[in-house]
Amino acid sequence: MIRGLSASANRQIADFERGHGLPAGEVAHSFCRWNTSIRRSRGDHEPFYERDDTDLRNGEYHVRTLLEITLHALSSKARRELSAVIGPADERVLDRTLNNPFAPQDLPWWMRRIGV
Repeated sequence: MIRGLSASANRQIADFERGHGLPAGEVAHSFCRWNTSIRRSRGDHEPFYERDDTDLRNGEYHVRTLLEITLHALSSKARRELSAVIGPADERVLDRTLNNPFAPQDLPWWMRRIGV
């Protein structure tokens, strides 16, 4: 469960996980990792571009990519709820990182950031 989401939104996330063969709680785990990634001390964080593959069944995905895929699978109300809890972490990442001008422009924004 992701704190701050309605029971309906959490249920939709659980349905998404089951439908994509993900372990129960994988989206919540990804949310926690994304939410805490920017809080780690300098030099003690995974790069935001850790993986560019989105094979959910094999566990090959960037945590923010999983959150984005999940957002698109939810109803509009649940999507708004999840966006609202992801938003502060996204803002922290944007505030504490720089755009990587050498990253391929077809990558999502979170994969084109570098820590400072």
